[in-house]
Amino acid sequence: MKSTRELIAEELRSIRARKKINIEEVADGSGVNKDTISRYENNLVSMQIDILEKLLSYYCIDFDIFFKNIYANKHNLKE
Repeated sequence: MKSTRELIAEELRSIRARKKINIEEVADGSGVNKDTISRYENNLVSMQIDILEKLLSYYCIDFDIFFKNIYANKHNLKE
């Protein structure tokens, strides 16, 4: 079973892909270092909540909705 951290990483990659933007654009717009974004998207480090908030703000995604999607994905993987 995938960890919540893995699901968060996948969801962040998916959001960026759906919006068709590259890491440099996200870094410029969010103020988060591109290497940090890459490490988060590849599940190489634990995410700091304040950085996740910056990224979600940049993507115009509500924090609650983001985690509802994570929970739904985790629940679907169990079935």
